[in-house]
Amino acid sequence: MKRAIIGLGSNLGDRSAYLGEARRLIAERVGDILATSSEMETESWGFEAPAFLNQIVVVNTGMEPEVLLDELQRIERELGRAEKTRWTDGQPEYHNRTIDLDILDYDHQIYHDERLTLPHPRIHDREFVLRQLEELGLLQDIPVPEQEPAGTKIKGNVPYSYMVVEGCIGAGKTTLTKMLAEDYNAELVLERFADNPFLPKFYKDPVHYAFPVEMTFLMDRYQQLRNLLTARDMFKDFVIGDYFIDKCIIFSKNNLLTDEYNLYKNVFDTISSFLPKPQLILYLYNDAEHLLKNIASRGREYEKDITSEYLNNIQDSYIAYFKQQTQIPILLVETAKLDFVKNPADYQRIRQLVEAKYDKGIHRITF
Repeated sequence: MKRAIIGLGSNLGDRSAYLGEARRLIAERVGDILATSSEMETESWGFEAPAFLNQIVVVNTGMEPEVLLDELQRIERELGRAEKTRWTDGQPEYHNRTIDLDILDYDHQIYHDERLTLPHPRIHDREFVLRQLEELGLLQDIPVPEQEPAGTKIKGNVPYSYMVVEGCIGAGKTTLTKMLAEDYNAELVLERFADNPFLPKFYKDPVHYAFPVEMTFLMDRYQQLRNLLTARDMFKDFVIGDYFIDKCIIFSKNNLLTDEYNLYKNVFDTISSFLPKPQLILYLYNDAEHLLKNIASRGREYEKDITSEYLNNIQDSYIAYFKQQTQIPILLVETAKLDFVKNPADYQRIRQLVEAKYDKGIHRITF
Protein backbone atom coordinates (compact mmCIF):
# COMPACT_ATOMS: atom_id res chain seq x y z
CA MET A 1 0.00 0.00 0.00
CA LYS A 2 1.16 3.54 -0.77
CA ARG A 3 0.37 6.87 0.84
CA ALA A 4 -1.14 9.45 -1.52
CA ILE A 5 -1.91 13.08 -0.71
CA ILE A 6 -4.86 14.40 -2.69
CA GLY A 7 -6.00 18.01 -3.01
CA LEU A 8 -9.73 18.75 -3.27
CA GLY A 9 -11.30 22.02 -4.44
CA SER A 10 -14.76 23.34 -5.34
CA ASN A 11 -16.21 26.74 -6.19
CA LEU A 12 -19.74 25.89 -7.36
CA GLY A 13 -22.94 25.17 -5.47
CA ASP A 14 -22.67 23.74 -1.96
CA ARG A 15 -18.88 23.55 -1.97
CA SER A 16 -18.56 21.75 1.35
CA ALA A 17 -21.08 19.13 0.20
CA TYR A 18 -19.10 18.50 -2.97
CA LEU A 19 -15.92 18.05 -0.92
CA GLY A 20 -17.76 15.63 1.36
CA GLU A 21 -19.07 13.57 -1.55
CA ALA A 22 -15.62 13.48 -3.11
CA ARG A 23 -14.14 12.22 0.18
CA ARG A 24 -16.81 9.52 0.33
CA LEU A 25 -16.05 8.30 -3.19
CA ILE A 26 -12.29 8.41 -2.57
CA ALA A 27 -12.68 6.30 0.56
CA GLU A 28 -14.95 3.90 -1.31
CA ARG A 29 -12.85 3.48 -4.47
CA VAL A 30 -9.29 4.60 -3.78
CA GLY A 31 -8.47 3.53 -0.21
CA ASP A 32 -8.75 4.36 3.46
CA ILE A 33 -8.52 8.06 4.34
CA LEU A 34 -5.84 8.40 7.02
CA ALA A 35 -6.07 12.16 7.63
CA THR A 36 -8.13 15.15 6.55
CA SER A 37 -7.15 18.83 6.74
CA SER A 38 -9.53 21.63 7.59
CA GLU A 39 -11.38 23.35 4.75
CA MET A 40 -9.84 26.63 3.56
CA GLU A 41 -11.32 29.28 1.27
CA THR A 42 -9.14 30.90 -1.41
CA GLU A 43 -9.76 33.35 -4.22
CA SER A 44 -10.01 31.99 -7.77
CA TRP A 45 -7.00 32.60 -10.02
CA GLY A 46 -6.97 33.53 -13.72
CA PHE A 47 -10.65 34.48 -13.98
CA GLU A 48 -13.36 36.23 -12.01
CA ALA A 49 -15.38 33.59 -10.16
CA PRO A 50 -16.60 32.54 -6.72
CA ALA A 51 -13.92 31.61 -4.20
CA PHE A 52 -12.73 28.02 -3.93
CA LEU A 53 -13.07 25.81 -0.88
CA ASN A 54 -9.98 23.60 -0.57
CA GLN A 55 -9.00 20.59 1.46
CA ILE A 56 -6.32 17.88 1.60
CA VAL A 57 -6.82 14.18 2.34
CA VAL A 58 -4.20 11.49 2.94
CA VAL A 59 -5.13 8.10 1.51
CA ASN A 60 -3.71 4.60 1.88
CA THR A 61 -4.03 3.07 -1.61
CA GLY A 62 -2.93 0.12 -3.66
CA MET A 63 -3.37 2.00 -6.94
CA GLU A 64 -0.38 3.00 -9.04
CA PRO A 65 -0.15 6.73 -9.91
CA GLU A 66 -1.65 6.51 -13.41
CA VAL A 67 -4.51 4.31 -12.20
CA LEU A 68 -5.14 6.68 -9.30
CA LEU A 69 -5.26 9.63 -11.70
CA ASP A 70 -7.82 7.84 -13.89
CA GLU A 71 -10.02 7.09 -10.89
CA LEU A 72 -9.90 10.66 -9.60
CA GLN A 73 -10.88 11.97 -13.02
CA ARG A 74 -13.85 9.56 -13.07
CA ILE A 75 -14.96 10.93 -9.71
CA GLU A 76 -14.64 14.48 -11.06
CA ARG A 77 -16.88 13.68 -14.02
CA GLU A 78 -19.48 12.00 -11.82
CA LEU A 79 -19.61 15.12 -9.64
CA GLY A 80 -20.15 17.40 -12.63
CA ARG A 81 -16.63 18.43 -13.58
CA ALA A 82 -16.23 19.05 -17.31
CA GLU A 83 -13.48 17.27 -19.22
CA LYS A 84 -10.12 18.94 -18.67
CA THR A 85 -9.05 20.80 -21.80
CA ARG A 86 -6.43 23.44 -22.32
CA TRP A 87 -8.92 25.78 -24.01
CA THR A 88 -12.47 25.81 -25.30
CA ASP A 89 -13.77 27.85 -28.25
CA GLY A 90 -10.62 29.94 -28.26
CA GLN A 91 -10.93 30.87 -24.57
CA PRO A 92 -8.54 30.00 -21.70
CA GLU A 93 -9.19 26.85 -19.73
CA TYR A 94 -10.09 28.70 -16.52
CA HIS A 95 -13.65 27.84 -15.46
CA ASN A 96 -15.77 27.12 -12.41
CA ARG A 97 -15.56 23.62 -10.98
CA THR A 98 -17.91 21.56 -8.88
CA ILE A 99 -14.87 19.52 -7.92
CA ASP A 100 -11.17 19.53 -8.68
CA LEU A 101 -8.97 16.63 -7.56
CA ASP A 102 -5.17 16.69 -7.78
CA ILE A 103 -2.52 14.20 -6.69
CA LEU A 104 -0.11 16.30 -4.66
CA ASP A 105 2.25 13.52 -3.59
CA TYR A 106 2.51 9.76 -4.01
CA ASP A 107 4.62 7.96 -1.42
CA HIS A 108 7.48 10.53 -1.71
CA GLN A 109 8.06 9.47 -5.31
CA ILE A 110 9.45 11.74 -8.04
CA TYR A 111 7.53 10.86 -11.19
CA HIS A 112 7.09 12.51 -14.58
CA ASP A 113 5.33 11.61 -17.82
CA GLU A 114 2.97 13.24 -20.32
CA ARG A 115 -0.01 13.12 -17.95
CA LEU A 116 1.35 13.40 -14.45
CA THR A 117 4.18 15.04 -12.52
CA LEU A 118 4.87 14.08 -8.88
CA PRO A 119 5.07 15.74 -6.53
CA HIS A 120 2.60 18.24 -7.98
CA PRO A 121 4.76 21.00 -9.58
CA ARG A 122 2.68 23.83 -8.08
CA ILE A 123 2.73 22.70 -4.43
CA HIS A 124 5.26 25.27 -3.31
CA ASP A 125 3.49 28.06 -5.22
CA ARG A 126 0.17 27.63 -3.39
CA GLU A 127 0.11 29.08 0.12
CA PHE A 128 -3.09 27.28 1.10
CA VAL A 129 -1.58 23.91 0.14
CA LEU A 130 1.52 24.60 2.22
CA ARG A 131 -0.62 25.61 5.20
CA GLN A 132 -2.76 22.50 4.98
CA LEU A 133 0.28 20.25 4.63
CA GLU A 134 1.80 21.94 7.67
CA GLU A 135 -1.47 21.43 9.57
CA LEU A 136 -1.21 17.68 8.95
CA GLY A 137 2.52 17.59 9.74
CA LEU A 138 3.38 16.57 6.17
CA LEU A 139 5.13 19.63 4.76
CA GLN A 140 8.63 18.36 5.45
CA ASP A 141 7.83 15.04 3.72
CA ILE A 142 7.24 16.48 0.25
CA PRO A 143 10.31 15.93 -1.96
CA VAL A 144 11.60 18.89 -3.96
CA PRO A 145 13.91 17.86 -6.84
CA GLU A 146 16.96 20.12 -6.93
CA GLN A 147 16.82 20.29 -10.72
CA GLU A 148 15.32 18.58 -13.73
CA PRO A 149 17.35 15.90 -15.54
CA ALA A 150 19.58 17.29 -18.25
CA GLY A 151 17.67 17.95 -21.45
CA THR A 152 14.24 17.81 -19.78
CA LYS A 153 11.76 20.44 -20.91
CA ILE A 154 8.65 21.62 -19.11
CA LYS A 155 5.62 19.71 -20.30
CA GLY A 156 3.17 22.11 -21.86
CA ASN A 157 1.68 23.23 -25.12
CA VAL A 158 1.98 26.69 -26.64
CA PRO A 159 -0.71 26.85 -29.36
CA TYR A 160 1.19 29.30 -31.57
CA SER A 161 3.76 28.81 -34.31
CA TYR A 162 5.11 32.35 -33.79
CA MET A 163 4.67 34.61 -30.76
CA VAL A 164 6.51 37.62 -29.38
CA VAL A 165 7.18 39.15 -25.98
CA GLU A 166 7.15 42.93 -26.14
CA GLY A 167 7.57 45.79 -23.73
CA CYS A 168 9.16 49.15 -23.19
CA ILE A 169 12.90 49.47 -22.60
CA GLY A 170 13.75 47.77 -19.30
CA ALA A 171 10.57 45.67 -19.10
CA GLY A 172 12.47 42.37 -19.09
CA LYS A 173 11.16 41.12 -22.43
CA THR A 174 14.46 39.58 -23.55
CA THR A 175 14.95 37.76 -20.26
CA LEU A 176 11.43 36.33 -20.34
CA THR A 177 11.74 35.39 -24.01
CA LYS A 178 14.90 33.40 -23.30
CA MET A 179 13.25 31.61 -20.35
CA LEU A 180 10.21 30.60 -22.40
CA ALA A 181 12.32 29.51 -25.38
CA GLU A 182 14.44 27.29 -23.15
CA ASP A 183 11.49 25.68 -21.40
CA TYR A 184 9.35 25.13 -24.49
CA ASN A 185 12.05 24.19 -27.01
CA ALA A 186 11.33 27.26 -29.14
CA GLU A 187 13.45 28.88 -31.80
CA LEU A 188 14.72 32.14 -30.31
CA VAL A 189 14.74 35.45 -32.22
CA LEU A 190 16.36 38.32 -30.31
CA GLU A 191 16.67 41.94 -31.28
CA ARG A 192 20.27 42.80 -32.14
CA PHE A 193 20.30 46.27 -30.60
CA ALA A 194 24.02 46.06 -29.79
CA ASP A 195 24.78 45.91 -33.53
CA ASN A 196 23.19 49.30 -34.21
CA PRO A 197 26.08 51.79 -34.29
CA PHE A 198 23.74 54.79 -34.09
CA LEU A 199 21.97 53.80 -30.86
CA PRO A 200 24.43 55.33 -28.33
CA LYS A 201 24.51 58.54 -30.43
CA PHE A 202 20.72 58.64 -30.59
CA TYR A 203 20.31 58.65 -26.80
CA LYS A 204 22.68 61.62 -26.62
CA ASP A 205 21.32 63.51 -29.63
CA PRO A 206 17.93 62.09 -30.70
CA VAL A 207 17.10 64.85 -33.18
CA HIS A 208 20.12 64.21 -35.42
CA TYR A 209 20.37 60.43 -35.08
CA ALA A 210 16.74 59.31 -34.96
CA PHE A 211 16.42 58.57 -38.68
CA PRO A 212 19.62 56.51 -39.10
CA VAL A 213 18.97 54.57 -35.91
CA GLU A 214 15.42 53.69 -37.00
CA MET A 215 16.43 52.75 -40.55
CA THR A 216 19.24 50.54 -39.27
CA PHE A 217 16.84 48.75 -36.93
CA LEU A 218 14.29 48.30 -39.71
CA MET A 219 16.77 46.74 -42.15
CA ASP A 220 18.23 44.42 -39.52
CA ARG A 221 14.82 43.29 -38.25
CA TYR A 222 13.63 42.73 -41.79
CA GLN A 223 16.59 40.49 -42.62
CA GLN A 224 16.29 38.56 -39.39
CA LEU A 225 12.56 37.89 -39.70
CA ARG A 226 12.80 37.21 -43.43
CA ASN A 227 15.14 34.35 -42.62
CA LEU A 228 12.37 32.70 -40.60
CA LEU A 229 10.58 31.96 -43.86
CA THR A 230 13.52 30.09 -45.36
CA ALA A 231 15.68 28.79 -42.50
CA ARG A 232 13.43 27.42 -39.77
CA ASP A 233 14.99 25.01 -37.27
CA MET A 234 13.03 21.78 -37.81
CA PHE A 235 13.91 20.56 -34.31
CA LYS A 236 12.20 23.51 -32.58
CA ASP A 237 8.49 23.51 -31.74
CA PHE A 238 7.71 27.15 -32.53
CA VAL A 239 9.29 30.61 -32.83
CA ILE A 240 9.42 33.19 -30.05
CA GLY A 241 10.95 36.67 -30.35
CA ASP A 242 11.52 39.66 -28.09
CA TYR A 243 10.13 42.12 -30.67
CA PHE A 244 7.67 42.34 -33.55
CA ILE A 245 8.31 44.22 -36.74
CA ASP A 246 5.56 46.79 -36.11
CA LYS A 247 7.58 48.24 -33.25
CA CYS A 248 9.50 49.99 -36.04
CA ILE A 249 6.41 52.11 -36.69
CA ILE A 250 5.76 52.69 -32.99
CA PHE A 251 9.27 53.98 -32.29
CA SER A 252 9.72 55.88 -35.54
CA LYS A 253 6.44 57.76 -35.11
CA ASN A 254 7.59 58.80 -31.66
CA ASN A 255 11.18 59.65 -32.67
CA LEU A 256 11.08 61.04 -36.23
CA LEU A 257 10.07 64.38 -37.65
CA THR A 258 6.95 64.33 -39.82
CA ASP A 259 8.75 64.30 -43.20
CA GLU A 260 11.18 61.66 -41.99
CA TYR A 261 8.34 59.52 -40.67
CA ASN A 262 6.39 59.68 -43.94
CA LEU A 263 9.43 58.50 -45.89
CA TYR A 264 10.18 55.82 -43.32
CA LYS A 265 6.61 54.50 -43.36
CA ASN A 266 6.67 54.11 -47.14
CA VAL A 267 9.70 51.86 -46.80
CA PHE A 268 8.18 49.98 -43.89
CA ASP A 269 4.87 49.32 -45.66
CA THR A 270 6.71 47.90 -48.66
CA ILE A 271 8.92 45.41 -46.83
CA SER A 272 6.71 44.44 -43.88
CA SER A 273 4.18 42.75 -46.18
CA PHE A 274 6.76 40.02 -46.83
CA LEU A 275 7.28 39.19 -43.16
CA PRO A 276 5.54 36.69 -40.89
CA LYS A 277 3.08 38.10 -38.34
CA PRO A 278 2.95 36.87 -34.73
CA GLN A 279 -0.10 34.93 -33.58
CA LEU A 280 0.20 36.28 -30.03
CA ILE A 281 1.79 39.40 -28.52
CA LEU A 282 2.59 39.34 -24.81
CA TYR A 283 3.25 42.93 -23.71
CA LEU A 284 4.95 43.52 -20.34
CA TYR A 285 3.51 46.73 -18.92
CA ASN A 286 5.38 48.58 -16.17
CA ASP A 287 5.59 52.16 -14.94
CA ALA A 288 8.52 54.43 -15.81
CA GLU A 289 9.93 54.38 -12.28
CA HIS A 290 10.38 50.60 -12.31
CA LEU A 291 11.67 50.67 -15.88
CA LEU A 292 14.36 53.20 -15.00
CA LYS A 293 15.49 51.06 -12.06
CA ASN A 294 15.79 48.04 -14.35
CA ILE A 295 17.68 50.07 -16.94
CA ALA A 296 20.11 51.37 -14.30
CA SER A 297 20.71 47.87 -12.92
CA ARG A 298 22.04 46.53 -16.23
CA GLY A 299 24.64 49.29 -16.42
CA ARG A 300 24.67 50.19 -20.12
CA GLU A 301 26.46 53.50 -20.39
CA TYR A 302 24.54 54.70 -23.46
CA GLU A 303 21.18 54.16 -21.68
CA LYS A 304 21.91 56.46 -18.74
CA ASP A 305 20.35 59.46 -20.52
CA ILE A 306 16.94 57.79 -20.99
CA THR A 307 14.22 59.80 -19.23
CA SER A 308 10.89 58.84 -17.71
CA GLU A 309 9.22 61.19 -20.21
CA TYR A 310 10.71 59.25 -23.12
CA LEU A 311 9.61 55.91 -21.62
CA ASN A 312 6.08 57.17 -20.99
CA ASN A 313 5.84 58.42 -24.58
CA ILE A 314 6.99 55.07 -25.95
CA GLN A 315 4.64 53.12 -23.73
CA ASP A 316 1.68 55.35 -24.62
CA SER A 317 2.54 54.81 -28.29
CA TYR A 318 2.49 51.04 -27.82
CA ILE A 319 -0.94 51.14 -26.18
CA ALA A 320 -2.36 53.48 -28.81
CA TYR A 321 -1.07 51.21 -31.57
CA PHE A 322 -2.46 48.06 -29.93
CA LYS A 323 -5.91 49.62 -29.74
CA GLN A 324 -5.93 49.80 -33.53
CA GLN A 325 -5.03 46.12 -33.98
CA THR A 326 -7.95 43.75 -34.46
CA GLN A 327 -6.31 40.71 -36.04
CA ILE A 328 -3.90 39.57 -33.29
CA PRO A 329 -4.53 38.61 -29.64
CA ILE A 330 -2.58 41.04 -27.45
CA LEU A 331 -2.03 40.43 -23.72
CA LEU A 332 -1.24 43.54 -21.70
CA VAL A 333 0.29 42.08 -18.54
CA GLU A 334 0.80 44.36 -15.55
CA THR A 335 4.25 43.40 -14.22
CA ALA A 336 4.94 45.95 -11.44
CA LYS A 337 4.20 43.28 -8.81
CA LEU A 338 5.69 40.34 -10.71
CA ASP A 339 9.23 38.98 -10.56
CA PHE A 340 9.26 36.12 -13.06
CA VAL A 341 13.05 35.73 -12.71
CA LYS A 342 13.27 35.17 -8.95
CA ASN A 343 9.75 33.99 -8.14
CA PRO A 344 8.75 30.64 -9.72
CA ALA A 345 5.08 31.31 -8.96
CA ASP A 346 5.15 34.49 -11.04
CA TYR A 347 6.88 32.69 -13.90
CA GLN A 348 4.24 29.97 -13.74
CA ARG A 349 1.54 32.63 -14.15
CA ILE A 350 3.21 33.75 -17.37
CA ARG A 351 3.47 30.17 -18.60
CA GLN A 352 -0.23 29.61 -18.05
CA LEU A 353 -0.99 32.70 -20.08
CA VAL A 354 1.00 31.60 -23.14
CA GLU A 355 -0.51 28.11 -23.05
CA ALA A 356 -4.02 29.48 -23.58
CA LYS A 357 -5.84 30.74 -26.67
CA TYR A 358 -7.52 34.12 -26.90
CA ASP A 359 -9.88 36.09 -29.08
CA LYS A 360 -8.31 38.76 -31.28
CA GLY A 361 -7.77 42.16 -29.69
CA ILE A 362 -6.51 43.42 -26.33
CA HIS A 363 -6.75 41.40 -23.12
CA ARG A 364 -5.66 43.19 -19.92
CA ILE A 365 -4.09 40.90 -17.31
CA THR A 366 -3.53 42.08 -13.73
CA PHE A 367 -2.29 39.81 -10.93
